[in-house]
Amino acid sequence: MQRPPRAELEPGSTASSPERDPQRAADVQAMHHLCRRADGGAALVRWLAQRTGCWAGLLDRSGGVLVGALPALEPAAASLVADALDDMFGRGLRTFVADGETHAAILLAVDVPAGVQGPVLAFVGADSVPRSLAADAAVLLGTCWWAGETQRLRTQVDDADARCREAVLHLVMSRHISTAVQIASALRPPLPDPLRVYVFECGAEERDEVVRRSIELAGRSAFIVRCPVYRRHVIVLAAVRNSRRPPGTRPIEVAVAEDIVGCIAGAGDVVALRDTAVGYEQAIHALSVARGRAERWARFDAKLDLPTIVGLEGLRWASALLHPLITYVPARSTDPDAQELTATAQSWLLFSMAATRHLKIHRNTLSARLQRIEELLRLDLARADHQALLDLALRIRATPCSTDTLRPADPDTVVPLDELMRAPAVQQWAQTTLRPVRAAADSSPLESTLRAWLSSNSRLSVAAEELGISVSGARKRVSRLEQVLRRSLLHGPSARHDLWLAMHAADLGSPVEART
Repeated sequence: MQRPPRAELEPGSTASSPERDPQRAADVQAMHHLCRRADGGAALVRWLAQRTGCWAGLLDRSGGVLVGALPALEPAAASLVADALDDMFGRGLRTFVADGETHAAILLAVDVPAGVQGPVLAFVGADSVPRSLAADAAVLLGTCWWAGETQRLRTQVDDADARCREAVLHLVMSRHISTAVQIASALRPPLPDPLRVYVFECGAEERDEVVRRSIELAGRSAFIVRCPVYRRHVIVLAAVRNSRRPPGTRPIEVAVAEDIVGCIAGAGDVVALRDTAVGYEQAIHALSVARGRAERWARFDAKLDLPTIVGLEGLRWASALLHPLITYVPARSTDPDAQELTATAQSWLLFSMAATRHLKIHRNTLSARLQRIEELLRLDLARADHQALLDLALRIRATPCSTDTLRPADPDTVVPLDELMRAPAVQQWAQTTLRPVRAAADSSPLESTLRAWLSSNSRLSVAAEELGISVSGARKRVSRLEQVLRRSLLHGPSARHDLWLAMHAADLGSPVEART
């Protein structure tokens, strides 16, 4: 028969002080040493079990084991502890002893800040636990538990902050500016406008240092996001200061690349907040150039953008192509609408299948959305040329001068793409884009590599087979193209769509040259 519980204990009230008790002093010293470890609470609980010969554990108020020695409690002992906890808190006690038929349970509420419901230290076994040891352990475990709880809450806050920043970046790049500004104002700092986008590539352990240095260099106005797509990237949206930098002050990309070992930096041009996606692509292209430079940083080499060159005729062409997508109304309210499908297309063109991390969706969901986009636009997105058409149309629609309504353009006024590509301004753009390749000393293998890589839908293995070289050889040639063109090719966002259009326009304007 189970005996009734004893009255509340006052652990340590009659025990000698550590100065007068050498054993207690040794125990306190050992426990302090264990608490300094990263797993201090768990290590201390295991030590208590060995020291007392009892089962020791840290329990929540319902009897759940937070940290416990092995082996686990037997069902009878667990039932005794659960009943003792109910009795202890029902009486408003902080210490309690309960005797069972085969076990004795000693419970002590650990010391935590006022107003916090902390856990309970439990000893289950023979009733031979020194009261001073139990009291000292309860104090130290309270400190360990509170430190761990504080760290856990801090981690939760940091995770929530990171996810909100990712959401703000996604909204800005999708041009939902007002919503992004509202969310960012709660996170601090507010989104800068105008701004310059920086992308820093570093090891995972250096990301915190990159964030710290970016804040120091860009000031508290920098909106910083740990990239959700590329785990080694940090994205910084920095305000453009009207005043000149003091003499001797290094630009942000230079200072971070020089001060942090192994860090690579790319910087875009100054853009308006609504054009952040353009600035991000520019920074990615600069980053690809920086990888091949000894100084490990680069700034985007600006050129006139094709969506701007094609003008109103290009806008009509893009509106006609995208009309089935941007006016799409799903049959069910739960299906993705036109806005979601458009955002999916933009993300996939930038990041390929890594768009799942950008959009926070499953791989199968992404595939289903792409299939729906293909059906609406009658495109085959496995083809490089169709990808380039969709990318150009979406970028034209995103240009600041794009003021067309969503109604379809008159078919009689829509200029076919090939006619757009034959326009003198587009021809000049194409020649300017390809000139670095054709002017290089190794121009012949570079251009043949570019053509093979584009025709193979950017698959290195297929391009290597067509060129009759190894995959590593093809990769080296494409890396060389990145340096010559000063554009990212192997990593998204890639310039492959612009290059396909430039090559296509050049072939239309000079078919004889294209075949040679």
